[in-house]
Parts: sequence; C-alpha cells; structure tokens
Amino acid sequence: MATRGGETKDKMKITKIPVSPRQILCVLIVACTPTLNGMLGGWTAVLPKLQEDSSRFTVTVQDVTWLASLNLIVGIGVCPLAGTLAEHVGPCRLLFLAMCPVPGFWLIQAYTPWLPLLYVCRAALAISTSILSTMVQPLIAELCPVEIRGLAGTLPEVMGCAGILLSYVLAYLLPWDVATAVSAAPFVPLVLLMLLVPESPYWLVRKKRIDAAERSLRVLLGRSADVTKELDAIRSTTTLKQSKVKNQLQELRRGRNIRPVVLIIALFVLRELGGKAPVYSYTVYMFRSAGVELDAFYCTVFVGLTRFGATLVSAFILDHLGRKPVLVTSATISALALAAAGATVFLEVDEASWVPLAAMLVYVGAYAIGLGPILWAYLGELLPTPVRSMAASIITFFHFSSSFSVNYMFLEVVATFGLGRTLMVFGSVNLVIAIVVFCFIPETKGRSLQDMEKAFVAKGPKEGKDNPTFEANEKPPPTDPLSQTQSDSHEAATASCASSVSSNGPCTPSNSRTGPCTPPGFRTLPCITLGATDARCAPRSTKEPESRAGDRLSSRSSSNVSSSSATEATIPAFIQPEEPTLQITYL
Repeated sequence: MATRGGETKDKMKITKIPVSPRQILCVLIVACTPTLNGMLGGWTAVLPKLQEDSSRFTVTVQDVTWLASLNLIVGIGVCPLAGTLAEHVGPCRLLFLAMCPVPGFWLIQAYTPWLPLLYVCRAALAISTSILSTMVQPLIAELCPVEIRGLAGTLPEVMGCAGILLSYVLAYLLPWDVATAVSAAPFVPLVLLMLLVPESPYWLVRKKRIDAAERSLRVLLGRSADVTKELDAIRSTTTLKQSKVKNQLQELRRGRNIRPVVLIIALFVLRELGGKAPVYSYTVYMFRSAGVELDAFYCTVFVGLTRFGATLVSAFILDHLGRKPVLVTSATISALALAAAGATVFLEVDEASWVPLAAMLVYVGAYAIGLGPILWAYLGELLPTPVRSMAASIITFFHFSSSFSVNYMFLEVVATFGLGRTLMVFGSVNLVIAIVVFCFIPETKGRSLQDMEKAFVAKGPKEGKDNPTFEANEKPPPTDPLSQTQSDSHEAATASCASSVSSNGPCTPSNSRTGPCTPPGFRTLPCITLGATDARCAPRSTKEPESRAGDRLSSRSSSNVSSSSATEATIPAFIQPEEPTLQITYL
C-alpha cells in the first residue's frame, strides 16, 4: 500500500502509518495460500506408489507424464483469464472462490475409483493454483505497508517451499491415497481465514466504491487510523476508466505501463531458460548423469531443504539490503554454479563427482534467495496500478508457457548436446539476467507503489504530461489561452532578436513594462492594458486613435512618441531584459 501520493519528491514528507495487527494477519493469510502450489507440485512424489497400486486402475508411464505436467498446461490457459475475472469480482473474492473447493478436490482425488476423475481433480486444483500465482503478489502489494513489503513478498515463496517439503514427507511416510487425503487438511482453516481479509482498496476505487474502499482501509489500518491521505494516494493513481478491461488493455499501450511488463516477462522467460524447471523436475536424473549415486528421496529432500532455508534467509534480508543487489548477486552465483557443474560433467574430471552435487545445491540456494522470490514480488511492486491485474495475467501466462516448453524439451536437448553443455548454457542465461537487472530494473526497497510508477516514466515531455499520477511533479500548464499566446510570442520575439543582433545591431525593448526586445528596423505596436484589474493587454490598432487603459490616452501621436522614445533607448545584447510583470499578448 502507498504511504503518500500527489506531492513532489522534494516537498513530500512521508509519514509512516503504524502497522496494525489486523493488517499483518491479512497479509499472512494471503501469503499462505501458495502452499497449494507447492503441495500440488510435490504431489508427484506419490506417483511411483500410485503405479504400484493397481487395485483401482492402471497408471501407465504416459499417465505419469501427463499428471506431472498437467498443472503447467492448465496454467497456460487459465492465467490470461485470471486478470479479467479479478477485475469483475475483485482479487480477494476471486482468491476465496478459488480456495473454497480445494479440500474437496484433494479428497475426491484420494478416493476416486476412476482414473479420468483423478485427471479432473488434478486439473481443478491446477486452476486454483494458476489463479493464486496470478493474484497473490499484486494483492499483497496492495494490502501490505511499505516497511515490510520485502518480507511479505517473500512469504508466498516460503510457503510454496514448505508445501513441497510437506508433500515429500507425506509421500515417503504414507500410502499414496492417505497422503493425498491428508493434503486437504491445511486448506480447511485457510478457507475460513480468508473471510477475514477485506477487498483490495485499489479495486474498490476503480469500481467507484469510495466508501467501501475507506471501510477496507479502516479494517486494515484500524478504526481510529486516519485513512484520508492513504485513500487520496490510491485515488491519485487510479482512475474510473480503469474499471473496464478494455481500458486496461489500452493503458498497456502507454510506454510507462508497458516497459515494466516487458522487463518482467523477459526476466521470467530468462529464468526458465536458465534451467529452473529442469533442476527441480529432473534432480535425480541430473545427479545420476553426473555420477552422483544417491537415493531419490534424499536427493529431493536435500534440494527441498536447501531451497526452504535459503528462502527464509531471503525473507529477512530483502527489506535491509534491497531487491536489486540481492537479485544481481543471486543470478551471478547461479550462473557460476551451473557453469562449474557443466564444466565438471563435460570435462569428465576424475574424483570430482561431488562437484556437481555441491554446485547444484549452491544453485538451488542462490535461486531461492533471489531469483525465486524477488521476481514474484516484482509482480506486485513494479506493475503500474492501471494495469496491475491484466499485466500479472500476461506475465504468468508467459511464465507457465516457458516453463512447460523448457521442461518438455530438456531431455531431448540433453540427448543432443549432452548434460555438460546444457548446464553451461543455463549458466550463461543466468548471467544475462544479472546484466538485465543491473541495467534496467530500479530498486523498490522502501518505495511506495505510486513512487515506483515514476521509475518507468519517460523523461520526454509527452510522457510526463499525459500521466495524471505525476502532474504534481510537473509545472501545471497555463489555463488561459491568452497567457499561452503571450508565452509563445515572447519566445518567438526573443529568438528573432537573438538571431538578428549580429546583423542589425543591438536590440531594443519593445515596451518598458515588458522585456521582449525587437531588432532595429521592425515596427512595434504599443501595448495598452485592458483594465486596471486585468493583467492582459492588447496591441493598439493602427486604425483606432485612442484606447482605454484605465483612463483615456490623449492621442495616437503621444503614444507613438512614447513608443519611439522607448525604441531609441538601446541596451547591450548581453544584458537580459527584465521578466515581465504582466502577461502581455503580442501580435
């Protein structure tokens, strides 16, 4: 959530609003929902036991492949629709509706007598996880205070890792159907707790429900808190046109909105091309190909524990060190670890079988500290308010598409080029991520959502003027057309004077009250004020002998004499004329 908006950076005084316990509770509840993502991915650990149990139905190798990749396939189709649904029903309500059927689907999946029904339940759970992947981070950014947004943005990744570990333990200790049924237990209280989370005030403002947005802020910040400034900050970056999906798609054409979207898409795609999905999906295969002989369960546990511990470390350092330096360091270490593992496998170094294992664990730890949680946190921090929901849908679509493609092609690539070369290519891609982040991604530590939108506004005049969010930082345009005409005429006269000084001699002021000067040889019309209280003035027509200036001027000749005497008084060209005290219109 924002702290302040609508003020210039130099004059803005950021007053920290105390974080209320209810606000922390709401953020924690939303951050716990990605536990489903981890448990759904870790459920594949029960597939060997499922194949061995033929009492209900027979599971082939092809079924195992489809069941393992079904969540990615469903995510490709669901993610583009999640943003549209969120704009119609609200992001918080959509999360609640996605979580409600989860316990039931786990139970049906555990005790189904038919294999097709197992596919249906798996696909239904994948729909829920796709919605969670799209909406959790933007909602946390809108509910969370700036001071703890780094910690809050990392919690979904922590809970996802916890879900993976829990699934591994259940698969190791229990039969596949009992492990699947127990997986429903954490989500029963979580669905009930979701009722305590208020709707996003940003969405309520977009829907013209200002009173409801104020009530939502009071629930989050406390009934005694002053929510007026917070509400004004939200309204400064939220317009009524943004309530329609069509208008949000039009907003994506603006440079300040599309730039962060393209950058985050590039980072997600590069992360998948850097080997994230194969490392976690083919851990045992990669270890055995590198000559590391370990039990499959211990391999997955080592990887899971390393990822979970490193993610916890990330949660507590992001608000102190910042996102950008941690992400650059994480990508660099990941690149070096994968390059070391690939070089060892490619060169077939004797007595170095421990190097691939150590290098892969270093990669997992570095990924969990930066590449894993920070990119998801960017979905809430870097995406502009006008397009946050739609942009998150587009980004998660590219994420699932690239993840599925890399995962699907990994074994064929390894068979063609070898594991060593493939890992070295993964390492080079991670190095590209570090370069992109260092050059193009701004730091988000301690900055409000309104302030972050300024990072992608072009420095040209067009981008600054057509963005209502940043009008407070720009000089307001003149509202009087005569004033604008005066300003343009002033600049034209000054330019003409400067260009003719060298050829026509020094320039003379055209009026003692104004300041613009006229080169010699040009005839000027004296300026007559329209009224005592009117700062504007108009040139006297050559056909009218007299004009009113609060009182009548005696004759045209006296005016011409006054004008000529002013023209005769020349000043050096290097002396700048006085700034006009009145707004003058020249013809």
